[in-house]
Amino acid sequence: MRDKDDELSRKGRRLALVSVACAFTFMAIEFLGAAYGWPNNVMGLLELGIAAVFLWVMVQSYMLWRQRQRDENG
Repeated sequence: MRDKDDELSRKGRRLALVSVACAFTFMAIEFLGAAYGWPNNVMGLLELGIAAVFLWVMVQSYMLWRQRQRDENG
């Protein structure tokens, strides 16, 4: 049981780090795009990639939450 809790905690920390890194990457892309005048289609493609990572984090968070609920209920 202890190993399972450690694994779930590790997954949660990884998701938090990915989310924060993705947010900082998004801010950096916005800054660089404005500073260098990148075209809208390039910015849109980069933002779509960031949105995909955020979606992955949300799905993984939901799956982690469901796994913890299953473990608590039996």
